[in-house]
Amino acid sequence: MSSTLFTPYKLGPVTLRNRTIRSAAFESMGKDFGPTRQLKDYHVAVARGGVGMTTLAYAAVCRSGLSFNKQLWLRPEIVPGLREITDAVHREGAAAAIQIGHCGNMTHWTTAVRGMKRREIEQVARDFGTAVRTARDAGFDSVEVHAGHGYLISQFLSPYTNHRHDEYGGSLENRMRFMRMCLGEAVEAARACGMAITVKHNMYDGFKGGIEIPESIEIAKVIESFGVDGIVLSGGFVSKAPMAVMRGLIPIYT
Repeated sequence: MSSTLFTPYKLGPVTLRNRTIRSAAFESMGKDFGPTRQLKDYHVAVARGGVGMTTLAYAAVCRSGLSFNKQLWLRPEIVPGLREITDAVHREGAAAAIQIGHCGNMTHWTTAVRGMKRREIEQVARDFGTAVRTARDAGFDSVEVHAGHGYLISQFLSPYTNHRHDEYGGSLENRMRFMRMCLGEAVEAARACGMAITVKHNMYDGFKGGIEIPESIEIAKVIESFGVDGIVLSGGFVSKAPMAVMRGLIPIYT
C-alpha cells in the first residue's frame, strides 16, 4: 500500500482516493434504457473493493444513439435511479463516472442508416452538453466522452466511415469538426458543473484505411487543447475490427 498507485490523485476538480479507475466497459446490466439493481450492486461492489473511481458505460446522449435496450439512455427520467447508484458508490468512498456517447450507424437494426443532416449534427453535439448536465444531476463526479471504437464521433474521424463531401468530410481537419463541436459542448458543461471530463480516443482503428498513429496523435493534440482532464487511449472498430479492441484469449468463432 506504499505504492504511488494508492495515493490520492486530483482529476480536474475531483480528488480520487487513489489512482485506480474501473474503466468504461459495457456491463449489459441495464433494462429498458435505464439502470437496474444489478447495475447498482455491481458498481457498489467495485467501490467497496477500494477503487478510486468506477465508471458506468455506455450511456447514449439521445434516443438515436442506442444499440441495445440494456444500454443507458441518459435522460431526466432515469436520474433518480442513477442517483441511487452514485450515492451508494460515494458512501463506499469512491468517485462515480459515466461514459457518454452515440453509436452512430450501429443504432437499432429497425432504424435506417444514412448520412446525418447538418441540423442533426448540430443537435447531437448539443446533446453531449445536455448529457453532461444530466449526469451531474444524477450525482456523477466525472464524464467520459466516447470518441473511439467506431461509434459516432469515431465514424466522423475515420476515413473508413466518413465519406462526406462537405465541411465535415475529406481532410483530417474537416473530419475533426464534429468532435470539436461535441467536446466544446461537453467541456463547457462539465466546467460549469464542476465535473471532471475525459475522452476515450482511438490510437488506431485496426485495419487498412482507418485511423493510424500519425493521425491519432494530431487528434489527441486537438482533444488536449480543449483542456480535458485525461485521454483514455484505446483502439479498434467494433463493427470492423473488434479483435483490435478485445485482445487476449477470445473464442474467435463465437
